[in-house]
Amino acid sequence: MTFEERYRGLNAAQKRAVDAIEGPVMVIAGPGTGKTTILTMRIANILLRTDTPPSGILAITYTSAGVKAVRENLRNIIGGRADEVAIHTFHDFASAMMAEYQDHFLHMKDARPASDVETESLIRDILIEPEFAELRPAGRPDAFLEGIIRSIDEAKRDALTPDMVASFAAEKIEKIKNDESSISTRGKSKGQLKTDALEQIGKCERTKLFAGAYAEYEKRKREKKMLDFNDLIIEFLAVLRTDALFLRLLQERFLSILVDEHQDTNDAQNAIVAILAEFFDTPNIFIVGDEKQAIYRFQGASVENFMRLREKYPAMQVINLEKNYRSRRGILDASFAMIEQNYAGDEHAELRIRLESNRADESDSVVVATAENAAAMEQYLVSELQKISANEPRATVAVITRRNRELERVVRLLESEGVAVSSERSIDIFKHPVGAIFFDLLEYLSDKTRLDALAKTAAGGLWAMPLSEAADFARTIRSGKPVEIEEKLSSLQEILRKESDDDPIGFLITAARESGFADLAARDPAYVYVWRGIMTLAETLVRDRALVSPDDLMRAMLDYRRSAESKAIKISVGAPDAQIRAMTAHGSKGLEFDYVFLPYATEEAWVSRARGAHFVLPKKQAARDDIRDTRRLFYVALTRAKERVTIMIPLEESDGTAFVPVRFINELGTDHVGIVRLPRADVSLPAEEKALPRSSAVTDLAKHVLLTSGLSVTALNHFLENPADFLKESILKLPQAPSVPSEKGSAMHYALEHVWQLEEKTETNIARTLEEKIIEYVNESFLPSREKEIAKKDLVADAPAVARALLAHFQTHGIVRTEYWIESFFESAPDGEKVRIPLHGKLDAVIEEDGMVSVFDYKTRESMSLAEIRGETKNSNGNYLRQLAFYALLLSGDPRWRMKKRETSLVFVSPDKKGRCPIVTIPITPADIEKLRGEIETLIDFVWSGKLPESVY
Repeated sequence: MTFEERYRGLNAAQKRAVDAIEGPVMVIAGPGTGKTTILTMRIANILLRTDTPPSGILAITYTSAGVKAVRENLRNIIGGRADEVAIHTFHDFASAMMAEYQDHFLHMKDARPASDVETESLIRDILIEPEFAELRPAGRPDAFLEGIIRSIDEAKRDALTPDMVASFAAEKIEKIKNDESSISTRGKSKGQLKTDALEQIGKCERTKLFAGAYAEYEKRKREKKMLDFNDLIIEFLAVLRTDALFLRLLQERFLSILVDEHQDTNDAQNAIVAILAEFFDTPNIFIVGDEKQAIYRFQGASVENFMRLREKYPAMQVINLEKNYRSRRGILDASFAMIEQNYAGDEHAELRIRLESNRADESDSVVVATAENAAAMEQYLVSELQKISANEPRATVAVITRRNRELERVVRLLESEGVAVSSERSIDIFKHPVGAIFFDLLEYLSDKTRLDALAKTAAGGLWAMPLSEAADFARTIRSGKPVEIEEKLSSLQEILRKESDDDPIGFLITAARESGFADLAARDPAYVYVWRGIMTLAETLVRDRALVSPDDLMRAMLDYRRSAESKAIKISVGAPDAQIRAMTAHGSKGLEFDYVFLPYATEEAWVSRARGAHFVLPKKQAARDDIRDTRRLFYVALTRAKERVTIMIPLEESDGTAFVPVRFINELGTDHVGIVRLPRADVSLPAEEKALPRSSAVTDLAKHVLLTSGLSVTALNHFLENPADFLKESILKLPQAPSVPSEKGSAMHYALEHVWQLEEKTETNIARTLEEKIIEYVNESFLPSREKEIAKKDLVADAPAVARALLAHFQTHGIVRTEYWIESFFESAPDGEKVRIPLHGKLDAVIEEDGMVSVFDYKTRESMSLAEIRGETKNSNGNYLRQLAFYALLLSGDPRWRMKKRETSLVFVSPDKKGRCPIVTIPITPADIEKLRGEIETLIDFVWSGKLPESVY
């Protein structure tokens, strides 16, 4: 459909928004009013009616799903030029600009993301200092830990520095002291500060201490070259404010700025938009938002930012979209009646748009089902979902909960009933059954007297015992009777042998493999996520605490589990195209479904208990209202539905705990609300397990990984060599112990990247940098000490020869990009289903000079012949040629380099006997690209047809 045809289908307000291509414009767009449509149509209109190039347009959306939707819609309108438009989330935009303008961010070149564990450890170390003793009370040393982490996070989102926080606290103390209402006028305390005032001053004094800890945290983080999540935005904003050249580069590049879901931007993000836009007196800035859907205030988002733009730009045109094309009238009327309770009098009158629907109700479009107990509610939910699946197989369905706790319960319920469901959620590796089994194993290995923990591992499925034998073994141990452990568990001896001579990470991998835990984890994609989460925690502890023995690591992990409330990881299960999706209300933002179910609609599940703040930050505290925020969230959940939304209330838990219906239900009105009463149901387990077969779960995970994370050439090589390896290493990504060859390759790549950063690339400087960075990387690796020494010895010995052989290469002129991430897309149609797979790769070095783009891939091995590289000899597999062809395919999809001459080369950085490091340029022919495309098609067909192996062992 052409732009003109699409334009004719817009309503009058939408046309005004699309036509307003100059000056500041604000669009109030409620749910289902077509904001993605007008955003993409407006971009297309700018390109049609002005000389603005696609690369001169910046569109920022709140989520990655929003980025994908805008780009796909735009591609349908203007074709391939859509890929040249900068469409990002705020974090992706900052990251992309930092990568493209590396010279302006040299201070962040070696920085790496800090994990939650590292952040906690850093703050714990700071609190040990005597000056922060009050933040580490005796008996409860971690009392303020969570509050400090949360407050640092909040301060950064509001672009507050430690000095700003300290000044605010000091000023507030003086204000309280000088406020007459703070002075008592009666009783023994007459003339003195009231108790409430003293408490506020105490909190302010504590805030001054917090500001000091915050400053020290930033200092130590910089010293360790670490970044936390919000640093990307903060650092990007700081460079915009201090680097005039960088700011001007972006301002002159982006001539038109569009921001979706602006009500969800925080102060730091809003500052980025404001700075970029201030180049013009009346900037071409297009803001889309809806106060009623402001659900990220807990992350620092501010409706005030949305309103402040009207004050900043008096000439701003305001357009209201009032026609909803999604929901039936009853859903809109009920949700509007509820959300109106958020306002007093004429508050935000201009934003309170009552949406119109052309779709009248054929039956009750809002149903409230009240169940006597949770079992009755859950049975009703399963029954309704099964009816929809049977009668309307093409209908889309969402089950939406407030918290991950209820989401996990829904997924378990549906899987146990054989109802296919897709879900992305957070789980706690400490509380998950598979995580608990692994920590039981650690408990025993750390303390061999803990036979009770060993019994739990046997009962949990480890040690390859039949179920009856495992139960007998566990009972015998618990009874205190003597048992021949070594005879029963022969693989335990291998684990104990490795405990004394293995590195910490390698030991955990060995323990998992020999005990049968790795096999257990590989049985279910969700289990694999838990296993990977455990290993991520282990690697972080080893790196952060410089642990050198398996025993030290096991104790550290067990101590961390005891001190931490939880360790959450995100997992995705189910087919990405499943009819039924389960998600939290926050995760539902921006989506739409034919039918929506809201189970566990109780006060206990939806309304959080008020939590007092430890510190006082300079933010809009008065504007915050938890009930209003939660009502907005409920409004978002309701308005995802097209045909019907079913709100489900259990009045009682299976253990007899009483629940109260969430208060928002009484605010919906009664005109379009149907009532269902569900009698008490027996609490019983399903007679037969109906969970989906594992092969289906593996296929679903593989589809999800390919559609969301994409395909690398390494994964393609794994598949072509052995589909089981592809499943193990690229889909399940089972943890593996580090190997010397892979770590040597990574160390050399790390060192070569730093060579490119040298201002003076002399042979001496190159050799010295190679040696220093190789040693630095290997020392930080998880290799055992003896293997570290072997790796360093080999690589450092080669450094002078590499420097000499590649001197001319490193002195090449042109624009150089190192470790450069590039992405393209591959379209296919397995079994007639259209899919779009991201292809991606990290290019070791890209040099752009005089119309030529040269890609260099470094190989830590001696040179190969051209025939070997092309896979034309007996012992070669063609993987290197495929890798270069893959990179050539990626380059051809990049608009910056599409029209330039391109060449790809391998650089062999292990000197041969004559001290040479050959650079072999491989011409990539159309036949090579065609063969590569065929191989990618084969992989996609293999996955979509469900042919992946069920086991990797």
